Amino acid sequence: MLWFTAPARAWEESFPVGNGRLGAMVRGGRPAERIALNEDTFWSGPGERALPQVPHGLLAEVRALIEAGRHAEAGEALRATQGADAEAFQPVGHLEIEHLEDAPPDVYRRSLDLREGVAATQWESAGLLVRQEVLASAVDQVIAVRLETGHPQGLHLRIGLGSPQPRSACRVDDDGRLSLLLAAPRHVVPWPRTDGVISSDDEVRSVRAAAMARILVEPSQESSSAESCVVAGESSIEVRDAVAVTIFVAIRTGFTRWDALPTDDAEACLRNALLEVNAAADMGWEAVRARHVSEHRELMDRVTLRLETGQAAPDVPIDERLARRAAGESDEDLAAAAFAFGRYLLAASSRPGTQAATLQGIWNEQIAPPWNSQYTTNINVQMNYWPAEVAALPECHDPLLGLVADLAEAGRETARQLYGARGWTCHHNTDLWRITVPVGAGAGDPKWAQWPMAGAWLSLHLAERWRFGRDLDHLERQALPIAVDAARFVLDLLVPNEDGDLVVSPSTSPENCFVTEHGVAGVDRGTSSDRTLARELFGFVLEAAAALTAAGRAPAAEDQAAIGEVRDAFERLAPLCIGSRGQVLEWSGEWEETEPHHRHVSHLIGLYPGSLLATDPRLREAARTTLHERGDEGTGWSIVWKIALWARLRDGAAAHRLLGHYLRPVTPNADGGWETAGGVYTSLLCAHPPFQIDGNLGVTAAIAELLLQSHEIDDDGTPILDLLPALPPAWTAGTVTGLRARGGVTLEHLSWRDGHVESAALHAAQNTTVVIRYQGTNGQSTTRSVSIKADQTEYVV
Repeated sequence: MLWFTAPARAWEESFPVGNGRLGAMVRGGRPAERIALNEDTFWSGPGERALPQVPHGLLAEVRALIEAGRHAEAGEALRATQGADAEAFQPVGHLEIEHLEDAPPDVYRRSLDLREGVAATQWESAGLLVRQEVLASAVDQVIAVRLETGHPQGLHLRIGLGSPQPRSACRVDDDGRLSLLLAAPRHVVPWPRTDGVISSDDEVRSVRAAAMARILVEPSQESSSAESCVVAGESSIEVRDAVAVTIFVAIRTGFTRWDALPTDDAEACLRNALLEVNAAADMGWEAVRARHVSEHRELMDRVTLRLETGQAAPDVPIDERLARRAAGESDEDLAAAAFAFGRYLLAASSRPGTQAATLQGIWNEQIAPPWNSQYTTNINVQMNYWPAEVAALPECHDPLLGLVADLAEAGRETARQLYGARGWTCHHNTDLWRITVPVGAGAGDPKWAQWPMAGAWLSLHLAERWRFGRDLDHLERQALPIAVDAARFVLDLLVPNEDGDLVVSPSTSPENCFVTEHGVAGVDRGTSSDRTLARELFGFVLEAAAALTAAGRAPAAEDQAAIGEVRDAFERLAPLCIGSRGQVLEWSGEWEETEPHHRHVSHLIGLYPGSLLATDPRLREAARTTLHERGDEGTGWSIVWKIALWARLRDGAAAHRLLGHYLRPVTPNADGGWETAGGVYTSLLCAHPPFQIDGNLGVTAAIAELLLQSHEIDDDGTPILDLLPALPPAWTAGTVTGLRARGGVTLEHLSWRDGHVESAALHAAQNTTVVIRYQGTNGQSTTRSVSIKADQTEYVV
C-alpha cells in the first residue's frame, strides 16, 4: 500500500492505474479531481514509412573510412540512411470531477493498493466521510470511478470530459452520457526539438478516438429518484443529492494494424465504447470491482517479498519515508515496495493483446511528450520487460514478443535496402507503426541513430521466454524463426578484423562517443556491445536448434542453412578485450572517452542481462573495474542497470548502495522542473527525469537478481540456481515466494536469516533436474543436484 496525506502536486506524483490497454493517472485532487486518460493505440501518425534512397556503395565506403581511422566521417556518411522520426504516444484527455459544495477536510488520505489495483482518495469534513475509488478493469475493459459519502444531503458534483488535443469535442447525449470525440495529430516532432505538432491530415487520416462516460447515481433520502439527481449541460453533467456515484469510462480508437491505415471515424469508435460502458453499467460497481480485484490479485499474489530487518515499515506516508531515508534513516521496506510496485506497473501497462509498454508505460499527458513516449530499443524497452519472466508475469511479456514479431516483418526491407543484407533489423527507435530505420532524417546524431542491433537484442527476449518456460511450440513457431532471421542480418554485417576475427561493421556503442585524432566520433567497428549481442544471439540460435532436434522437431528446412552459417561464424566471433586499466573496452581500440561516467553501460550487456561476461572470471573482474570507473551516478534507469550488474558480480553491498541512489526522492522546484537527476518521484515512479517507467520495471528484476540467479549452466547443460547470490548485508532476514528460474522451475519459497538459507522449495512444470547453490545455516556452501517431477514441489533445503 502506497499512501499520502495530500493530493499530488504534479502529474508525476499521481497514482497510475491500468489494464494494459487503458491507463489513468489519479491525482486525488479536491475540490476538483482530474483523472488523466490514455489508450494504448492512440498515437500520432501514421508515420512516414518510405525508406531513404541510400547511395550505391555507401556501406563499403563507410567501412573503408573506419579502416582508415576516419570514424567521424564514417558517421557523417551514414546520415544518408536516416529516415523519418518515430511518432508519439498521445493523451486521450481527462475526466474532471468537481465537488461544488466542499468544505476543507479535517483528514485527507490517498492511497494505491498494489494488491487490489485500486487508487483511493478519502477525506473527512466535520466528521463526514467522502471516498473515491478508481480502477482500470482488464476483465470489463473500462476505467471505473466510485464516489460515496455519508453526508445525508449527498454529493454535489460537476462531471466532464476534456482533452488537450486541438481536434476534440465533448458533448452530452440524450441519455445523459458524456462523449469525447477526437483526432490525433498527424505528426509530432520528437522532444526536445521544438519544431512542433502537425495536426492536419493531408491525404492520410490520423487515428480517431472516442471516450464515453456513463454515470450511475444512487440518490440520497432527500431525493425522489436517481433521474432527479442529474442535470445535463452542453458539455458536462451536474449531480445533486447522491450518496454514491459510479462513472464507467470506455475508450476506443480507429487503429487496426501497424501496417494498415486507421479505419473507424470517431463516431464508430464511440459506438464501440458505448457497448463497453453499457455492459459495465448492467453489472454495476460491486460486480465490476469484484471481478477486477480477483483478476488483479491472481497476478500480484504469485510473488511476495518480505524483508524482516527488525524495523517495521513506519506508519508514515511514502513521501515522508523517502525523505527520512534520504536523510540517513534505515527503511529497507522501501526496497520491497519498489519491487512490488514494478510488478504492479508491468501488469497495469502490458497484457496479452495490448501494445507493449512505452517509455512511460501506458501513461502520458502531453501531446509532445519526452522522447515521444515511444519505444527506445537500445535499452529502455528491453528493461521494461526484464522482470516479466523472473517475477512470474510471463503473459505480460507477450506484447513485447508481439512487437518483436511485427518488427521482424517490418525490418526486412530496411535490412535489404539500407545494408544489402538478409534478415531483419531495427535501430534505436520504433513506434505503433513499427518503423525500423535510423531516425532523424539526416539530422540524427550517429551515436544514437546508427545502431542496427536492436533486432539482435530484442530476439534475446524470445530466448528468455524459452529458457524460463520451456515451451517447445513457441520455440518452434516463433522464437527460433525470428531469431534465425535476426542472425541472418548480423551475419551479413560481419567483417574480419586485423586478427581475422569477425566483428560487426559499422558499429556503435549506444549514445556514447570517443576521441580520435580526427575528432569526436561514435561509429566504429566491433564495439563490445555488438560483439556481445552477436555472440548471445548466435548462442541462442544454436541452443534452440539443438533443443528442437532433441525433441524430434528439427528446425524448418529454410532455416537449416542459416543455422549452419551461424555455427561456423560463432567460432570466429571476436572476443571482448580488456584495456590497460583492467577495464572492458567499449570500442575496438582504447580510445579516450568523451564521457567517462556516461549513463549507458552497453559494453556490459554480457554481464546483465546476458551471461557472456557473467560466466568468465577474467571478464567479470574487468566488468567490476568498469563499473567502478563508470561511477554510481546516472539517470533512474542507468542506476537500476548498475544494480543488476553488481548483483551479477555477487556484490550485495554495492547493489544496496546503488539501490539507495535509486530511492532518492526528487521534488519540484520553483521553475516547474525537478531538483535532482536520477531517483524517484514521491509516487515511486522513476525519474530520469522526466518520468520513464523503465527504472521502475528494471529495479524489480534487479532485486530479483539479488535473491535468485539462474543464468549459468553446468558442464552437462543443467541449469544452476543460485539462492541468495548477492544478498545485501542490511537484509538480515526475509522471505520471498514465487520467483521463476530458467529451466522451467519456480522458487515457491525461500527464507533466510543472517545471510544463510533457512528453507527453500522448488516447483517444476515438467520433469527436470537443476543444480542448486546456497549457503546453509551451518555456514557451509552447498552445491548439489536436485531432480523434481512434473507438477511437484520439493523442499530442497
